[in-house]
Amino acid sequence: MQIVEIRKEKRGRLLVVTEEVGMFPVYEKEAAAFHLEEGSVLSDSDWNRLCTEVLRRRVIRRAMFLLQRMDRTEFQLRQKLAQDHYPDFLIDAAVNYVRSYHYIDDLRYASTYIRLHQTEKSRIQLKLALQNRGISRELIDQALEETYEDHEDEQIRCFLLKKQYDPKSMDQRQKWRIYQNLCRKGFSSYKIKQQMDLT
Repeated sequence: MQIVEIRKEKRGRLLVVTEEVGMFPVYEKEAAAFHLEEGSVLSDSDWNRLCTEVLRRRVIRRAMFLLQRMDRTEFQLRQKLAQDHYPDFLIDAAVNYVRSYHYIDDLRYASTYIRLHQTEKSRIQLKLALQNRGISRELIDQALEETYEDHEDEQIRCFLLKKQYDPKSMDQRQKWRIYQNLCRKGFSSYKIKQQMDLT
């Protein structure tokens, strides 16, 4: 493996750039131990040893640290590890490791998110938020089916109260603006009309 470039980062960290695997992070001590220098060639046996003894352990520790600080989806964890310049096969190893101990579980994440946010977000808003976190539609649908309690009527009533909705004193344009605002929040037009008529 040809080492094209070695970039210095903070606190003795180096980024080794290769044509074969892209980039990977090491510390100066490790670079010296494995004789990593710009223009040098890293043998397959040294590369395998570096991956096994150093990089694989480090990426797993990093994944554990990231999950200890906050719950993440698999997609979010992969993004964070990629930002640290770990090659994809090492990210796969770390994700498989934490998944095997259920430290990462997208269904659990989706269910928890729904439980925490269902009183302030519509069903559609919950779906979109979870899709943006990289959770599959199948898992989102399963989590919604198992966890979601419909609070939409109450949410619409709260919104109407907050906007001081009064059908007797408001003109059509004002009513339409409130209706459109609720539609953008993902509430069904049927439920919006129902609550607006009841008020």
